[in-house]
Amino acid sequence: MHYDVIVIGAGPGGCMAARELSARGFRVLLVEREALPREKACAGFLSPEALRLIEGAFGGLPPQCRNEEAGALGVRLLCERGGVYDFPFSGEGVSVERSLLDAFLAGNCGAELADGYEVVDFDLRRFHVKALLRKGEEEESVEATYLVGADGAGSLSLRLVRPEFHRLYAAPRLEKGMLVVSEGRADWDARWMGLAMTGEGTGLARFFARGDRISLAVSIREGRGWREELDSLQAFLSRRVGLVLRGEAVRNPTARNRMGAAGDYNLGAGCALLVGEAAGLVDPWGFGIRLALESGRVAAAAVADSAGENITPHLRYRYLMQPLLEEEIAQRRRFAGRVGEVDVSALASPRGRRERGDRRALRRRLHV
Repeated sequence: MHYDVIVIGAGPGGCMAARELSARGFRVLLVEREALPREKACAGFLSPEALRLIEGAFGGLPPQCRNEEAGALGVRLLCERGGVYDFPFSGEGVSVERSLLDAFLAGNCGAELADGYEVVDFDLRRFHVKALLRKGEEEESVEATYLVGADGAGSLSLRLVRPEFHRLYAAPRLEKGMLVVSEGRADWDARWMGLAMTGEGTGLARFFARGDRISLAVSIREGRGWREELDSLQAFLSRRVGLVLRGEAVRNPTARNRMGAAGDYNLGAGCALLVGEAAGLVDPWGFGIRLALESGRVAAAAVADSAGENITPHLRYRYLMQPLLEEEIAQRRRFAGRVGEVDVSALASPRGRRERGDRRALRRRLHV
């Protein structure tokens, strides 16, 4: 079977690319490894910018995709020495169930959906892609003119399109972790994503509340497993916000690729374009949906602009993405005003000794 474009990954970035290409008349195959809807280790906070991108391409967000606590205000940071800092969005966003959001986007993108299929290999040549798909014990081949890789932190697309880059930059920066979800309570406003900068470790832990569910996300670091990190986080939040967990917890492995934190982005090569985290586009606070959507939209425009010409779309894509990449790098360097999805003015010009120490520690842990 031959398609114009194969899109790997039915997250927001892949669905946006599929939607924009389908609307332009391209025949698109959207491949997702898991059957939809599927659980996703994500807080599900949509910034106002991410919400506008979804509404512009897909129309209004269905009520069933929203959480009961519909608002999303940004990041609230808790520090070991007592500091509390709010980093707000530009306006109020929304809180969504990622599994239902992705299923809605995939079902309304206009592409042919192949969920439950894993892309195990592909052969890439100039204006030709041949991909091998597997579902259970069955395998089949599909072909296309272009490929969009939106397959996240451990991207197969990046590994096959740019193997040397993957070995030198992506693999070393792959940060594994664990998301633990349990019933419980805490003195916490669910409209804020929580970040904890404890005295132990070198990273940031994340936490958020959904009704009577508390989610804690920790990283796996050299010399410390996720259980040690989790115990440290629980003790910290017990002191600061009265966290109490009860019942049996559900654990979900997570992964983030931090290659973009050092400016190491990779947008693909030839007729294969990479979007979202596969390209290194990760918001420092964990709000990667806006970057995935925006890069998916731009990738689709690059394919459409170069179709019918003897120019591979990667060149056009790199040109169109340059302003966004330069702004992402500049924001992190100056660490003032807007950084990623939020406004860090609360720590932009710290006057006290404690605030200056918190600012330095935060920048180190964000690798900026």
